[in-house]
Amino acid sequence: MQLDHIVHFIKRNPQEIIDYLSVMNIKAVQGGRHEKWGTYNSLLYLNSSYIEFLAIENKAKATQSDNPLVQQAVQDLSTFEGLGQVCFRTENIEALKQELNEKGYKTYPIFPGERMRADGQMIRWKMLFLQAKREVPFPFFIQWEQDDHTRYEEFKSLGMIDQQLIHTKIKGIKYNVESPEETAAEWRELFQGKQHGTNVMIADVSFEFAAYNKKYANKNRPVHITLQPFLKNGETIQLFGSSYHSL
Repeated sequence: MQLDHIVHFIKRNPQEIIDYLSVMNIKAVQGGRHEKWGTYNSLLYLNSSYIEFLAIENKAKATQSDNPLVQQAVQDLSTFEGLGQVCFRTENIEALKQELNEKGYKTYPIFPGERMRADGQMIRWKMLFLQAKREVPFPFFIQWEQDDHTRYEEFKSLGMIDQQLIHTKIKGIKYNVESPEETAAEWRELFQGKQHGTNVMIADVSFEFAAYNKKYANKNRPVHITLQPFLKNGETIQLFGSSYHSL
């Protein structure tokens, strides 16, 4: 299992993200539209993961969606924009669902997903969400129709990956939570990760669950991402409700 992507909810056209980052000489690209969910996105590809900037295009469709991620987007964007969710990639989502169920975790049925890319190609995947109600939502899981190598070779050939970010990895994700110890323990149990205090290592990414700080509007959500390498060492940029730091 690997970190696939992080979802950053935005209250603006995804093109604004592309334009904003281009001023810093960072290349993000148009993702596409999720017609049945009423959402659309832009994407910032990294070494083996990416940042998804997700916005609501059709509020009526989004409000009626049964997709838990879209439901969370509607809820969160009513009060703030910023980082909201984390997704892990699996090669066998049906087997993962069975494994989680056998461990006592309730899951929703597997959701088929698709979006029309800007070049007209249809991209397809499957998504799995846990039903557990938590103040800090558990991550969700994805299986792409194409294998990792094929997908990323295609991204490279289409010029969708910024060459200066081709070796950039997400090293850490910081959450702003009301119950750091409890949250860390729940995530350790779910992922069988290594825990040190309120930090849990999952798939080579450090998840830090920090005590709630009122300066952040997005309570019980991710607030800070650490990338390596990214921009200049030690530099932090504020981006629509959240921060991105470079090691």
